Amino acid sequence: MQAMRVFAALCWIMVFSVFSGVSADAEPLLVIENETKGTVTEFEEADLLALPQVSFETSTIWTEGLRQFSGPTLVAVLEAAGYTGGDVTMVAINDYSVSIPEDGFDEEAPIVALRKNGAPFGVRDKGPLWVVYPYDSDPKFQSEAIYAYSVWQLNRIKVAGGS
Repeated sequence: MQAMRVFAALCWIMVFSVFSGVSADAEPLLVIENETKGTVTEFEEADLLALPQVSFETSTIWTEGLRQFSGPTLVAVLEAAGYTGGDVTMVAINDYSVSIPEDGFDEEAPIVALRKNGAPFGVRDKGPLWVVYPYDSDPKFQSEAIYAYSVWQLNRIKVAGGS
């Protein structure tokens, strides 16, 4: 009887862990490697949510209709990891990567979206992190380069250069 209670408790813990996203060996949501400084900064969802949040509504070439995206700016995330300048390479879960020159982002755009229409979104929906520009707000955000910089399923950023 005692063994059944222990087994039931372990099953409950496993179910709770699966549905709440809790895991003893949870991977960070985002890792920033600063090659110049030799540092690695890991961000959990709570760390990213603690940064100032930006929200906007825009259409994308990958989705239908308007979507609301929210999250910290890329600059805010980089600065929280000690960024002092230089180009960055965005890397997705599937190892797609693209280098963004320092002039490809600023204090306002892009954001590292971790909410779409007010809710977290998963890997099957281009999440849980997506680099998003406010594409509809300015024609400068409607270029092939900007679309290439819009990495979905982002999980790593490599920083080269800076001081």
